[in-house]
Amino acid sequence: MYFWFLIRNKMKNEGFEISNYLLASKQKRFLNFIIDGIIKLIIVRLTITFLDISEIAKEINSLDMIERYLFWSVISFVYYGTTELFLAQSPAKYFTKTIVVMEDGSKPTVMTILARTLLRILPFEPFSFLKGRDLGLHDKNSKTFVVVKYKLEKLKKEHLELITLKKA
Repeated sequence: MYFWFLIRNKMKNEGFEISNYLLASKQKRFLNFIIDGIIKLIIVRLTITFLDISEIAKEINSLDMIERYLFWSVISFVYYGTTELFLAQSPAKYFTKTIVVMEDGSKPTVMTILARTLLRILPFEPFSFLKGRDLGLHDKNSKTFVVVKYKLEKLKKEHLELITLKKA
């Protein structure tokens, strides 16, 4: 943990930037989207089952399209907000070995994660990933990147070693 803090603070002042080489592929991003969607569905179903709140389940099933969208938006906000705030990755990102970082490779701030999570709620936001190599709307506007974790760690280590050599 201290090592991450040390690197994070060094990187901010030493010009480390995320390169395209580190970015998660569109396939991994799509897989993250599918896995997280399934996990959110399972969490809601298990919560309803274990709390034996069949009345709420009936209520959810009777929601119209806008109410259903708002319901899943709240679920998504809590899910992504909580997991990315504390872990810098959702469960799907854990499985695909990717992580959310800032432009300088540091862990996102609370406000950045909240902004990123709010942007996800916009209708048609998932389609913003379909344009070539462009970042998705919630990445671009929050200035965050989803990167392959081991590649980031390797490049950060190399960058830190280079800085140390230059100062020696």
